[in-house]
Amino acid sequence: MSIADEIKRARRTVALTGAGISAESGLGTFRGKDGLWSKYDPASVASIESFAQDPRKFWNFAREIGWIFINAKPNPAHIALAELEAMRQLDAVVTQNVDGLQQRAGSRRVIEIHGNAGRIICTRCLAKYSTEKMVDRLSQQDVPTCERCGGPLKPDVVLFGEPLPKKELDLAVKKMRSADLLLAVGTSLEVYPAASLPEVARKSGAKIVSIDSKRTSWDNLCDYKISGPAGEILPRIVQAIKIIF
Repeated sequence: MSIADEIKRARRTVALTGAGISAESGLGTFRGKDGLWSKYDPASVASIESFAQDPRKFWNFAREIGWIFINAKPNPAHIALAELEAMRQLDAVVTQNVDGLQQRAGSRRVIEIHGNAGRIICTRCLAKYSTEKMVDRLSQQDVPTCERCGGPLKPDVVLFGEPLPKKELDLAVKKMRSADLLLAVGTSLEVYPAASLPEVARKSGAKIVSIDSKRTSWDNLCDYKISGPAGEILPRIVQAIKIIF
């Protein structure tokens, strides 16, 4: 049976996406030989402990890589997942990414378990702002501060040492338990608890499809493994589903 057939026959399909899907939009992955963490020490620039000790150092790092996120655009893989949702063939996207590209591609049901760099949060009063509306403050202040309480701001993303947001993680687990087909796209699943999500889906009886240009340590869990760029593979699957209809 083809992947298109599996999606068409599935009662509920859920996608899990990682850095690999956004790499095709020019956003480098974090781990691996050429990943972002091969150039920067995450404990030094991207942990909640280092932020608390020296938020200026974090913001210097954030400004250095921020333009990459600003200029990135959804690629055909993001668009294909959005199209599957519009076709009622995809229940939700659970993403480890913080770039917001899946929403910009048109997806409405996106669960962000690591947050979103398009939002800024006050570490004191928890007020939230749109990054776009805070550009002047972010660029003019070494450590941007909250308009309400003057507390230090940080992107609304999960830094090293921070727990994942409980509401989003619980919802992601719920989606995995309800799925009978999981599309895992561009994720190496090296970090827990996100790495446990396919296991949750598997224990609930879901079939697993992995679409990734690289081999992963969890390939043995998959019913289908497709190696190659998601931006080429997913649009083909969408077209095949349209033919089945």
